Amino acid sequence: MLIKDNKQKFLNKFLNYFFSLIIWPSLAFFFIAIVMLFIQIKSVKIFQEWVSKNRSFINDIFLFWKINTRFRNIGILIIVLGSLFFLIILNYKSWIAILKAKITKNNHPEKKTWEYNQFLKEGSFRKFKNNFKPGNPNFIFGNLKTNNFKKYDYLVNNLNNHAIVLGITGSGKTQKVLIPNLHYNASLENDLKPNIVITDPKKEILKITGEMFLEKGYEIKVFDFIDAKNSLHWNPLEQIWNRLHNKSKEDLDDDDYSAAFEQIIEITNSLNWPKGEDSKTMWVNQAKNVIITVIKFILLYSLEDETFTIKSFTLSNVIWFLDDRNFKRGIWTFRLKSFSKRNHIWWKFHEEWNALQDIFSETFSGILTHASNVLLEFQSNLNIQKITSHINFSIDKTIRNNQKPWVIFICFPDHKPIFNFLINILITQIYREAIEFANSSPGRKLSRMLQFYLEEFNSLNIPQISDWMAISRSRNILFLLVIQAFEQLQKYGSDLGSWKSIQAQVGLIYFLETNSDETLEWFSKMLGEKTIKKESVTFDSKNKKTTTVSEYDKAIMTPAELKYKQKEMTIISCDFYKPIAINIKPAYEYLEYEEYVHHAPKIEINDSEIWDFNLMKLLNFNKNDEVNKEAINKKPKKPKN
Repeated sequence: MLIKDNKQKFLNKFLNYFFSLIIWPSLAFFFIAIVMLFIQIKSVKIFQEWVSKNRSFINDIFLFWKINTRFRNIGILIIVLGSLFFLIILNYKSWIAILKAKITKNNHPEKKTWEYNQFLKEGSFRKFKNNFKPGNPNFIFGNLKTNNFKKYDYLVNNLNNHAIVLGITGSGKTQKVLIPNLHYNASLENDLKPNIVITDPKKEILKITGEMFLEKGYEIKVFDFIDAKNSLHWNPLEQIWNRLHNKSKEDLDDDDYSAAFEQIIEITNSLNWPKGEDSKTMWVNQAKNVIITVIKFILLYSLEDETFTIKSFTLSNVIWFLDDRNFKRGIWTFRLKSFSKRNHIWWKFHEEWNALQDIFSETFSGILTHASNVLLEFQSNLNIQKITSHINFSIDKTIRNNQKPWVIFICFPDHKPIFNFLINILITQIYREAIEFANSSPGRKLSRMLQFYLEEFNSLNIPQISDWMAISRSRNILFLLVIQAFEQLQKYGSDLGSWKSIQAQVGLIYFLETNSDETLEWFSKMLGEKTIKKESVTFDSKNKKTTTVSEYDKAIMTPAELKYKQKEMTIISCDFYKPIAINIKPAYEYLEYEEYVHHAPKIEINDSEIWDFNLMKLLNFNKNDEVNKEAINKKPKKPKN
């Protein structure tokens, strides 16, 4: 193993220098003094006096070196020359090898294969470290494992690149890449600390880094789809609500309505619809239209009725409308008709609703069933219902708060894809709000960097990720995607944005380990080629020697070499630099924090008021009056056709 060889070389080098500069001078200090004193006195009497203790041996030795005499100066010269002699004898082979390497490098600078290879000792270590100095928020290569005694030797990529980590289970991606990145960035000065979003399927990162983030002054926010009682609560429709409720109704213009309606379309498309060809059927498209129509109505109605609050503006409440009778003849339809002449927004919406009324009854029932099935999880899944039905986390307020850095953990069971669509909605809303805030900030960028660490990226499904990555760097937003192979990006096909576009947006790749032949082939080609010189020696009939030098190109590392490389080796590809091969120190070797146990703040839930969509009225159960009793028991009259 190269690591063992390097350790042995270091030990041999250390022992050579230790003997030449410490052991030899120490021994010579006494031996030369004894010999020189004997030469001066020319008698063995001095030895007898030392043995009989009539003279002080130590005192005579120190006096010899203290008094300036010709013998003392000769002794000093012998010690110095002896040290030089031993240094040369013990180290000349390694010095010659270093000299040859430097001469070769100076004569053929274009032949450099590696920016720095810690295992082959190729490239200038000093220049390498100078190019990647710490100090600014960014992704780092890792904490370099060297023979020095520095606890932290972080190498920082200062090019603001998006990153991909290629590593299978057990490759060390969490300990070598993710946690060191989080520790470095969290340890910066307060104004430089980035805000961070982390997907953490196993809650492993939260457990390891929670105490660290608290110590570094971070506010920890956790969405826990595994254990809802320990999770923040957030309404996916809150941003849509705020679009129209952050102003008075009189101040709203067409741009405000348009932005809100676009968000309704976006969140509807993000729901758990069928994938592939099934996603393009008439049933799915019309089911989306129905949900969009219902959410639009509830939003517009909230502007007309002050008793209707955001508490009732939830996706679970949309399900009430997805019944044929309720959709076509519920009391809300009469309110809709009465509002249709108030303004052009209501009139256009009334036309959209009318178009749905013209669909053949049996067909429309099937459409409503498709829509209902998609939203059913917001009622039937208790975790989803709890997390999305109340609010103790506001994306808008969190993104726009620059006083204190924050970290958001999104924990979910990666073996249960039921939550994936909801995580997509959450990440999308965080990103969208960050982009809007950046666009309204000086220089059209965030003053505090926002970093996304998307662990188990294959478990997520973020259709617009390639578009995000194309524009986010200039807004001070960076993405780090953790995958096991590039094939995992291929689900982002033609209808979801090009997976090759994602590859093109990435300027930093950590290669730890993969079992994918296709990924090995691709990464080998990306590393490039090196020129190999081959000498052929032939002899003619007269025994005359002829040497022929030929050159050919070979991959810096073949797919097989990548597959069977040393486990300690992490290969890094960084824009504008040759490949890098380093030994990264895992975080558990130098970070010691207690395991973090998260306890979410309790949320006060007031169920005394409920909006009744049958009656289009707020019911207050704290009022013990006949009006509410009548409203609860009253059945709505069947409208006349």
